[in-house]
Amino acid sequence: MHRREIRAFLISFFTTLLLILLFLGIAVVDYECRKIGFGDEKTLIYQITGKNLNFACNSTGICYNYSCYF
Repeated sequence: MHRREIRAFLISFFTTLLLILLFLGIAVVDYECRKIGFGDEKTLIYQITGKNLNFACNSTGICYNYSCYF
């Protein structure tokens, strides 16, 4: 029975992780498509919360290829 519990936990954990990555990917694609297609940043997240997420990097770092170097 112990092995079944561990297996159920791992399947649930990885499924949740994949769903989070899926939604994050959709948010990034929405942001980039709005920026390219319409020249604005009024994404779905912006319409709901009034704020945009900063996908590139922090404002205090140097941005290069979506990575931050301090």
